[in-house]
Amino acid sequence: MGALVCGALVAGCGKDGPRGGVGSAGSAGSGGSGQAGSGPIGNAGSSSGSAGTSSTSGEAGIEMRIATPAVSSGGLNQLLAFAGGGAVRPGLESLEYYIYSVQICESLEPSGSGFSNPSGCLELYSGDHSAYSYDIDTTGANPPDWTGLAAEARGSDLGFVDLIDPSARAALGGTTTLTSEHVRSYHYGIITWSLPIKVKATVALSDGSLLYTHDGITTYQTIGADNYRDYFTLPSVGLDVSPAAKAVVILGNGGNWFKFQNPLQITQADIDEKRQWVLDLVFNPEGIVKGFSGDGTTRSNIREVSEAGASLRGVNVPMLDLAPVPHRASEQVIRESYLANVTVGSDIFDARIELYSVEGDPNQSVYGVDVKSLVSPRGTSVPPEMSKISSITSETDGSLSFRSFTGAAVISGFHRVAEEFGTTSASIVCATHNDIAGASAIIVSTCPSENIATTFTLVGRRRLDGDIPLGLPLGDAGADAAPSDAGAIAADAASDAGG
Repeated sequence: MGALVCGALVAGCGKDGPRGGVGSAGSAGSGGSGQAGSGPIGNAGSSSGSAGTSSTSGEAGIEMRIATPAVSSGGLNQLLAFAGGGAVRPGLESLEYYIYSVQICESLEPSGSGFSNPSGCLELYSGDHSAYSYDIDTTGANPPDWTGLAAEARGSDLGFVDLIDPSARAALGGTTTLTSEHVRSYHYGIITWSLPIKVKATVALSDGSLLYTHDGITTYQTIGADNYRDYFTLPSVGLDVSPAAKAVVILGNGGNWFKFQNPLQITQADIDEKRQWVLDLVFNPEGIVKGFSGDGTTRSNIREVSEAGASLRGVNVPMLDLAPVPHRASEQVIRESYLANVTVGSDIFDARIELYSVEGDPNQSVYGVDVKSLVSPRGTSVPPEMSKISSITSETDGSLSFRSFTGAAVISGFHRVAEEFGTTSASIVCATHNDIAGASAIIVSTCPSENIATTFTLVGRRRLDGDIPLGLPLGDAGADAAPSDAGAIAADAASDAGG
């Protein structure tokens, strides 16, 4: 199997017992279906080295589910000669993954989206690992050819789960029985999937045109002295031809890791008192499937080319990135969504920060975080990817620092905002391609300065099943920072959050 995917988990205990070391907050999100059960080709709940089991009311248990925010009332709006845009629902019709495994682990060694040496792991979902199996050794003169995996996926939908569809996501959920062997402090999680991904989307571009996903054949080009294989799907018809159809792409990474902002501590008291936990893996699909026409389509994984081989249009499907949120089943997850327009030299893009907490928590502790770059209507190139955030710490002035897997603060000076459409300033660390990974929020060709001053606007604070606007309000986002004491992370949460 390839590298593992990151996820967001929500944990909490039932009844009226103490909250078993999940920091000071707890509640279950309502965005995803929380039914116990088994996946289409897999079983929810299994401890390492043992078969999966379903918890009953007479045993301690942990329920896992994958959740997304509600569909925005904005619908298929235009987010954005280069033109780009991001697919939003209902234009983003489906995003299908074949999930191999979801685990939570006591420890692992992260590096970018990869990791090594996981230990003390509890598997919450296990799929058929033999399906779409592949050789991960891509070194040497003759790396493995993965195009056959795409052809195989075109022949069957069995085992693929549409993460946009709540009823489909429920197939990944389930409750795992907890016993004394699971008593430990879990700091990380891991999710893995097959390399073929299926997508159906219509993308509105900044010039007013639309792109539509189409399938065809999957091929690759070889790049560099290390024979890196850049896989992409050549559509059978032009991407400007409606309507959209389901397409298969190959991702070069089969997984990701995620980190709890507070360790998920399962104690013997939890086992003895038969406490029930909920673990929500949260992600926001709006805008993450991106489309481009003209310059900048070279690396898209659905790629329309001219007879001369030049890229004309492209749609890019990203690696899945989930955020963990621990809470009780009776509580609600709250999502704070911040947007910023960022200009770094010739790179113009939007940055989105989303914080997940629990309704009613007096400390407003942050349990999940997600940071993404989106296509800006003013952009003239493909936006740089934002660094994966491992942890958040609270500073003495009440500001938050967002840290990479190395522990480096890549976004700093950020204050949570009290009022909707209020603003806060923050500093984004910029680096060039020669700098060490994990020390910056973005990597671009040229940085005007090491720290880029950025203004973020709170566009919504809602329950996970509530509607949050997709874009910034009309007019200037503003430069005045919001009150710095609005909902800062609890001190005990900060002390537990490592780099």
